Amino acid sequence: MRHLYPIVTTPDLARCRAFYVEALGARVLFEQDWYLHLSVDGWEIGFLHPSHPRRLPVFAHTALTRGLCLALEVEDVRAAHALMLARGFELLGQLGEHPGGELSFSVMDPAGTVLNVVERRAEGGAEFFG
Repeated sequence: MRHLYPIVTTPDLARCRAFYVEALGARVLFEQDWYLHLSVDGWEIGFLHPSHPRRLPVFAHTALTRGLCLALEVEDVRAAHALMLARGFELLGQLGEHPGGELSFSVMDPAGTVLNVVERRAEGGAEFFG
């Protein structure tokens, strides 16, 4: 396998582009009026416009993004949290510590996909994450 990445269906590619580029420093790998493909530190994510005439039928329903949560592991979650606040993005809940040795917060991108931004601590979670 060469790559594995999610493709999120959304009618607002421009807002998703702005969010990921401004908040996460994403690079644009491919961009058309119907599809956007980004890279963040070697990880990739695609965004597909639902009205593109050549899309596969499975992509016809924007509801496919419901229930999708992307975990974004960072080295400094406090810095990521401060950046999101400074850029005016709406956070879902507060920055908090959780069992298993993680500190995290969540934010919703313009397509309605939840990003759980996580910092794993050495003292916890090793049995699960190796």
